[in-house]
This record gives sequence, C-alpha cells and structure tokens, in this order.
Amino acid sequence: MFIKRAISAISLLALIFFLFAIGGYPLAGVLLIISCVGYWELCKAFACKNALPGAERTPLPAKKSIDCFDIIGLITVVVYYVVMVFMKEPIYQFMVVVCFVIAILFAYVFCFPKFPIDRIAAVAFSFIYCPVMLSFIYMTRASEPYGKYLIWLILIGSWGCDTFAYLIGSAFGKRKIFPVLSPNKSLAGCIGGIAASAIIGGVYGYFYVMPGLKAMGNEKPYFFLVLAAISMVGGVIGMLGDLVASGIKRNKGFKDYAKLIPGHGGMMDRFDSMISTAPAIYVLSLLLILNNF
Repeated sequence: MFIKRAISAISLLALIFFLFAIGGYPLAGVLLIISCVGYWELCKAFACKNALPGAERTPLPAKKSIDCFDIIGLITVVVYYVVMVFMKEPIYQFMVVVCFVIAILFAYVFCFPKFPIDRIAAVAFSFIYCPVMLSFIYMTRASEPYGKYLIWLILIGSWGCDTFAYLIGSAFGKRKIFPVLSPNKSLAGCIGGIAASAIIGGVYGYFYVMPGLKAMGNEKPYFFLVLAAISMVGGVIGMLGDLVASGIKRNKGFKDYAKLIPGHGGMMDRFDSMISTAPAIYVLSLLLILNNF
C-alpha cells in the first residue's frame, strides 16, 4: 500500500509541476476534468444517508442513477470553465453561477415533489465547493504579472502543509486537536504544517521569486515576507479544507470518495486541501500583491 501510495503521489506531483509551469489550456483542461469528477464524487456522497455517530466507515456506494440536477451541474461546470478561459472577465463567471442556481430552481419546481429541497442545497454546495473554488488555480496562474510565481503558493499551502503536518505530527504529535473529526491530526502537526508553509513560502520567495523579479528590473525588497505570510494563511485554509472533506465522509459513513487514485482514493480525497487553498491564495495575492506592487 505504501509503495502504491508513493508512486501515485510522485506521479500526481510531477503532473501538477508540469501544469503549473506551463499554465494555459492544459492547466484549464485538467482542472475541468478534476472538477467534473470531484463534483460527481460530492453528489454521490450527499446522496447517502447520514451515518450514526461512531459508525464504522465503509466504501462509498455507487450512485444509482443520474438525475436532472447531475446533468445541469456537469453541463454548467463545462460552461463555467469555457467562459473563464475565453471570456476572461470574472463577471461572466458570476453570471454562469447565477444561471446555474436559476436552472436548478426550475428543475426543483417542475419535478416537485420528486426531489427534496435538500437536493438543491447539496448540488449547489457541490458545484461551488469543487469546480468554482478549484478554478481559482487557473485564475491565479493567469494573473499578470506575477501569476507564474504565485501559482506555486497554492501547492506550498496545501500539499506542503499536509506533508509537514504528517511528518511532524508522526514524530511529536501527542495531543489530538480534532479527536472526533480527524483522530490522526495533532496540535504539533497542525502548528508544524502551518509553520512549514510559511518557511517554504519565504524561502521560495527569497531564493527564486526575488531574483527573478530583479532580473526583470523589478526589484522588490521584503517581497519574500509577503509570500511567506500568504503561504501561512494558505496552509491554515488548506487544513480547513481537509477537515471539511473528512467531516463530510464521517457524516455519511464512508472512508474514501472513490478508488480512482491508487492509495489515495478519489479526487476529493487528494485535492481537498488545494480546493480551499486556491481561493485564499488568489484573494490574498489580489489584495497584497497585484494591487500594491
């Protein structure tokens, strides 16, 4: 299991490095695929009945059938990404989200009473939580003039925090911080992961970003401290995303969202922290960097 998990992790990391480096259509295309799969995994999860507290977790059962809400959601995910890539202005993406909400409301009314109102809430959450929030990865990479540098803060704040939280927690973690929600997470691991995100972000900024900007004639003293701060907040938000995804699994009584990635589970199992980190990095970059440097 460890070897399978390690091979999957290395392969995913190599793919992420390649896509983050080149950006553009390849990045948008892969994000679209991940978004569709993640949206489907969440829809399957919310279709399950709530599990009893403390119940043993089992594999996620397959969703029995595709309904009109699933079709509307998947079509809207595709439209959303096409609009994001080709129309650029965020207002058009907002319009797609509004049209999606109106469409599922129409579906609810015309199909009444076939679907409970909870179905609308689940579909809306699944759409916003995975496809929309994940799209901020592309938006960060497309931000000029620093997108090619800022995109890596998402990886540092999510997977970097996860990795060091696991390593430090395994070595020093005695006090559990979320014993019911995530029994393996320790206070030492959480603090260590967040601190590691800040340090890695600062080192990355000092030794890679600042020399790159200087070579472009755009020297910015102390820029690395801003990147360290953004990475630290990204680590906190990424950890929150991981806990939210774990909470959904415990509420519904299953272990993994899917068996798509050997040793890791589904897209939601592997990209849960990145989904939350991406919007945080984009917003902080917009506030602290893109509008001030």
